[in-house]
Amino acid sequence: MTRDELLDLCNSDQLVSILPEVFALKGVPQPPEYHAEGDVFVHTLLALKALSPWADERMVWGVALHDLGKAEKTRFFDGRWRAWGHDRLSATLAAQVLIRFDREDLVADVVWLVKNHHFASSWQYAGTGRLSLRQRRFCADARFHLLVELCRADAAGCRGVSRKKEQLELILQAWQQEQEGDKEI
Repeated sequence: MTRDELLDLCNSDQLVSILPEVFALKGVPQPPEYHAEGDVFVHTLLALKALSPWADERMVWGVALHDLGKAEKTRFFDGRWRAWGHDRLSATLAAQVLIRFDREDLVADVVWLVKNHHFASSWQYAGTGRLSLRQRRFCADARFHLLVELCRADAAGCRGVSRKKEQLELILQAWQQEQEGDKEI
């Protein structure tokens, strides 16, 4: 499915019957300081619109499904909306959606993208020092370039004070330095 086909579906009355998991994101609150754009559904649409119309289909599905778990996991706790564990649940739901759409060929890659879409913030990399061996192996994954694009689209879908893009760029700079250092050896 292309980005534009998915956007058309999201803006149609058929969404509830074809992709009820995405429809369920309507009205799911997010912390306004990070997501001033509104609910999870609006964020998902903005993130989809940030993709190229010719984006890799794995990207389109990854962006569309990356926050599915928020419909179930979102709770108001300690003064703000939180959705702990939504990335793992979203990955499980993404697999179910893709199987239902008879796209088993995309499951492994899309699940990996969705499961890891918070990697930049979870690493808490401050931009100093080398990446760990584990982080370097992660960045060397053949799907990493897709994850970077998903994270950029996710950040573009945020209208609040989010550091997602800055954190991602710090990691990418460190990864580039690592690769340049490898070439010199």
